[in-house]
Amino acid sequence: MICFAQEVSVPILMYHNINDNYDISNKSNEMSTAEFEDQLKTLKKNNYNTISFYEYLEYRNGNTELPENPIIITFDDGYLNNYTIAFPLLKKYNMKATIFVITGRVNLNDSVLYPHFNWAQAKEMEDSGIIDIESHTNYHNMLNKISDASLTYELRKSRYLIKKHLGKDSQIIAYPYGFYNEKVIDFAVGAGYKSAVIISQDQYPGVNYEDTDVYKLKRITAAGGVSGSDLIEIIEKNKRI
Repeated sequence: MICFAQEVSVPILMYHNINDNYDISNKSNEMSTAEFEDQLKTLKKNNYNTISFYEYLEYRNGNTELPENPIIITFDDGYLNNYTIAFPLLKKYNMKATIFVITGRVNLNDSVLYPHFNWAQAKEMEDSGIIDIESHTNYHNMLNKISDASLTYELRKSRYLIKKHLGKDSQIIAYPYGFYNEKVIDFAVGAGYKSAVIISQDQYPGVNYEDTDVYKLKRITAAGGVSGSDLIEIIEKNKRI
């Protein structure tokens, strides 16, 4: 079944870290392997079909149609467990995802709580057709709090490094901490980005429709301690907002 434009809503899920020993107080950023797999299995069982941002933008431009129940899965930061745990599970269930990578932290193990994957691992994921690597800036600074020169650097250096190591033009960005303003959007457009995602502290930010600003795409936090069936309820409630 193909969805037509007036029917389509596109939820975007936000994940960060897969950690079997996570602190429940940090459940908005972490979940266990079993919880992540349960959410994937339940999405699949409920006929959700993962798409890329590029497929979504092609739909928005009137160049393609989307499958029934389209959904976008995203990860922020570029943790090693995205490669060692999430990537194999996404392959197992034939589901796509986008990883927004902090390019200045690629292969970083020291001075961080969790290690980050390296460029060879990023290339393997990108080449699989399962994972799309996109920008989360270079140093994860608050883009609305820095100078124009630093803003330009953050936006363009990350695109440069993704191009250098993966051979692609990154056109999607996740604003660090979800902080942005109209100047940030203007600079992002100037740097070559075609779309951006935001973060909401609210569990029910809503989903994305044909008229949603492509530089302010909404995301639903997929939290630890949330079962697959509970996640479906959260998604469906967001569709009604």
